[in-house]
Amino acid sequence: MEKAVFLELTEKIIKSKGFGRSTTYANLLRFLVSSSLDEDAPKETIIAAEVFGKPDFDPSESTLIRVYVYKLREKLRNYYAGEGSGDPYRLRIPKGSYGIVFEKAKHQSGILRLLQQKAVRLGLIGGTLACLLLLAWFQLGRGEDGSLRESIWSDLVSNGFPTAVFLGDLFIYLEEDSLAGMSRTIRDPDINGLSDFASFRKDDHREGVQTTALSYGLLVRGSLQWIKDLTRLFDAAGHFFSIRTISRFNPKELQDQNFVVVGMIKTLGLFTDYFNYSRFAYDEAGEALILEKGDAAERQVFTPTGDPDGYHTDYGFMAKFPGPNQNTVYLFCGLWDTGATQSLKNFTDTSLRQAIESEIAGQLGEVPAYFEVLFEVSGIDRTELSTKLIHVFPLEEPATFWVDPGGDILNR
Repeated sequence: MEKAVFLELTEKIIKSKGFGRSTTYANLLRFLVSSSLDEDAPKETIIAAEVFGKPDFDPSESTLIRVYVYKLREKLRNYYAGEGSGDPYRLRIPKGSYGIVFEKAKHQSGILRLLQQKAVRLGLIGGTLACLLLLAWFQLGRGEDGSLRESIWSDLVSNGFPTAVFLGDLFIYLEEDSLAGMSRTIRDPDINGLSDFASFRKDDHREGVQTTALSYGLLVRGSLQWIKDLTRLFDAAGHFFSIRTISRFNPKELQDQNFVVVGMIKTLGLFTDYFNYSRFAYDEAGEALILEKGDAAERQVFTPTGDPDGYHTDYGFMAKFPGPNQNTVYLFCGLWDTGATQSLKNFTDTSLRQAIESEIAGQLGEVPAYFEVLFEVSGIDRTELSTKLIHVFPLEEPATFWVDPGGDILNR
């Protein structure tokens, strides 16, 4: 089969309604098709350089290419299930490969297709009822509505970017002292990521001491619940996402994907800079969120109280704001892990989310595209938590940030 035929088919897929308007996915498909027609299945690094303009891409530090190719496979499957069902040839990306396989479609005979259509018509009512019952049972078992499109999560399925979940973890490193004959793992609260660690090493002139960043960090107590809540939400909607830790976050990734960031504020690394542009200021030393109100500068301080392993009150915070490249960032955090856990649950549990969205709409007249919310969270030993919405503010000129060449987050 001539190359021109498959190139023409590629453009037909890109122009289909279901493929969307993302130039990134269009360029990715064109590149994979062109490479495969030349019998040259590309590697991640080549795709990153040619399609995404990232010549220094490191696959061990980023899942960017794998996530985009996964979503591209979904787009192709959806195309052939709908608009492309009658195409004589199909494009397929086998798992574990970035090469395109060109296959001749196996269409059913006309008689068989007519018989199936008649059977569908005859069994429409019974089949519809059965499907509805099955769907109801399935969703009751999961506890989710199976859709992200009619909620604050709609950006994840509409803007064409892959979704990355980043968990706030505690950065640790290995210290080996050859003079003392000692090796130990250290957690320093002033070192919360690779950039902090690089600065620390630059100023560390101790004789005989060698420090090395470890390939893992310490996840806080609520991390398992965060993964569980997000997995239930996204899985019910068939939405793929990757999971990483903040200590391994590369600032260059800010333009490449949607972000769902969850953790205690002190573990959020560069994302803590959001509070430089929020209505709330973060006081790390005092472990508090501070709100300055009005011209009179009425000051409210919110800080946890009680026993974190017994009855206590924490404060959870949620913000939705735009990233630097028409992508979206969702920030769920707390002063303690209790606040982070409940702020996320408020938007992953269907009934809680609907109640919160209704309350936001009641106060602001609508649920804005971008906003920030403060919750008061009370409970015993991080269970049986109750939540109260304290403040909600629309982000009319949202705090959008990007990364300069030096790696600092700046306001736009």
